[in-house]
Amino acid sequence: MKKNVLLIILFVNILGVAKATSYNVIDFGAKNNGKEITTIEIQNAIDQCNRDGGGLVTVPRGEYLVGTLNLKSNVEFHFEKGAILKASTDLSHYQKHNENLAGVFYTEDANNISITGDGTIFGQGMNFMFVDSAKVIRGEVTNYIRQKSDFRKVTSGVGDGPLYPKDRFHQMIIFSNCTNVVLSDFKCVDAPYWTFLIVHCDMVKVNKLSISNNLLIPNSDGLDILSSSDVNVSDCMFSCGDDAIVLGGYATHFGDPGFKGILKPSKNINVSNCILHSRSSAIRIGGWDQNHMSNYNFNNITIVDSNCGINLTVRDSGSIQNVNFSNIRIETRMHTGDWWGNGEPIKISAMRGVPNDKIGIIKNINFTNVTCSGENSILLYASPETKLQNIYFTNFDFELKKGPLEDVSGGNFDLRPNIVKGMEIYKSDVPVVYIENADNVCFNEGSITWKRVDKPYYTNAIEAVKVNNLKLNNLTAVSSPSNPTLQAISLKECTNIINNGVLHLTK
Repeated sequence: MKKNVLLIILFVNILGVAKATSYNVIDFGAKNNGKEITTIEIQNAIDQCNRDGGGLVTVPRGEYLVGTLNLKSNVEFHFEKGAILKASTDLSHYQKHNENLAGVFYTEDANNISITGDGTIFGQGMNFMFVDSAKVIRGEVTNYIRQKSDFRKVTSGVGDGPLYPKDRFHQMIIFSNCTNVVLSDFKCVDAPYWTFLIVHCDMVKVNKLSISNNLLIPNSDGLDILSSSDVNVSDCMFSCGDDAIVLGGYATHFGDPGFKGILKPSKNINVSNCILHSRSSAIRIGGWDQNHMSNYNFNNITIVDSNCGINLTVRDSGSIQNVNFSNIRIETRMHTGDWWGNGEPIKISAMRGVPNDKIGIIKNINFTNVTCSGENSILLYASPETKLQNIYFTNFDFELKKGPLEDVSGGNFDLRPNIVKGMEIYKSDVPVVYIENADNVCFNEGSITWKRVDKPYYTNAIEAVKVNNLKLNNLTAVSSPSNPTLQAISLKECTNIINNGVLHLTK
């Protein structure tokens, strides 16, 4: 009997603890009608949970209209099925951090924090857009483009966008200088700017996250992981009006919230089992980075209907090193409007994007089991002041195909952003692979083909300029059907070319 009484007391105590560590936002007065602003009530639940030492803040089914919420240490914010956080369209409901407004969540200097559950964060992004006209490329840059001012011309409507934005909050969900962050199972829809910013954070797990942004909205990135380390991203589906996944080393970013100017490397990040769709780059690494980037691994990634597939970009002092891509399927096409990229499946470039600092390098990049079908070149370019080093392709299949926007967009390379005159978007011949200023580039076990191309600017399978140590091993390649007399491989000012005698040049 005494033993049974003790068990009952223990069970009651456990129930009491469980109850004390679960905080239902409805109990704090939150309204779930989607019409009344309810930020304060939900924040009160978060704050109480934190004061009590942490636990679970639950959001039952319903629609909750909110401005900026601040998560706190040891709090798991959990959606029950059918729960929706709806971003207010009243910008006075959002907190300003640095020079711009944060969105639905702004969390900084916290530990052990999570957003989980089968719910939705709805950014109402289209309410922050002018819907009647698309951004187009204008100005001096058109002097260098094959089509001049007709580049990416749309005869009616807005084409592929992007729309012109109104005033809007910036990153919708922000974690700044946090540790032990978990994001899983929920969905984000129609962010008006970047959806997620993970910056200056360590030990982050992102799993089974879904992002479905309106593809006409500019700057609507999916997941940006910047100046952060020890991160795992898996089993996600992102469809975004800008870059789907960004890894980088930004210490600051044009006054956006969350950036603290911290100088620390970005390293040890794994991304696997994801499906990506983007109007810009499906995967972008780097940009204007002050921090170095290294030890990134991507595996089992499918990229569809994107303007650019994989894009490694150095424009500042931060370098990119030790990046592995394996089991990747890439499908790209050209889009209308002022999106960065022009149908390149893979683009790796290092050149000046700031006026004074030394420009970083790109080194030790491996592609294994990669299949590409795109409407422009695989483009590897470094300016003379830097270099690409140790770029390896093993077991690959590259196809360059004719696309429906070829007349208004084809025959150009897009290396934006940079500050080199004439090198933003510019007229160029188009091989399947273009390489300039690189050391140690290897193509091993692969094929390079064309599909229905007929323009005179389509040329070689590979064009290499100023490449030292170019290795070609068991490669099947052919020049363009529109230029059948050209050699499959064009070499200009190259040194130490290694052809193991198994290069098959077909016509």
